[in-house]
Amino acid sequence: MASVRAICVSTERQQPKTEVERVLFLPGGIEGDSHRGVTEREVSLLRAEDIRKAEEEAGFPFPPGSLAENLVAEGLPEELPVGARLAVGSSVLLEVVEKGKKPGEPHSYDYRGWCLLPSAGYFLRVVRGGEVRKGDPVTME
Repeated sequence: MASVRAICVSTERQQPKTEVERVLFLPGGIEGDSHRGVTEREVSLLRAEDIRKAEEEAGFPFPPGSLAENLVAEGLPEELPVGARLAVGSSVLLEVVEKGKKPGEPHSYDYRGWCLLPSAGYFLRVVRGGEVRKGDPVTME
C-alpha cells in the first residue's frame, strides 16, 4: 500500500519547503503553504521512487522539501493519469490535474541544480479537505 513519506510547506514562494508532521488540506491547497490559492496546481507531489533515482544520479541526498514538493508518496504507480483521484489519510481526496510542467514553462526553483517537478512531479487539486499526517495511506480511487 502507498503511503505519505513526507509533507512539506513554505511560507514564501521560490523557497525550499520545510517538512512537517501534519497539515490541513483546504480548498485551494494546504493551510499555511505559499502556493495555496495561487493556481489550479494546488499541491505538488513527488514519488519517493523518483527522488531515490535522482539521488543516485546526483550522488547526494535530497532532503524533504528541497525539491519544492508538498507531498512525497511511496508505492504509487509510475504514471498517474490526469483525472486520477488519490485518497490520502482518512478524509482527503486529491485529483491529478497535470504531470510536470508544460514545455518551455519556467521553473524558478532548484536544489543544487536539480529540479524534478517539471519532469516527474504531479500537480493536484483538493477535492475534499482534511488533515493528513506523515505515514498516512494513499490509495487510488
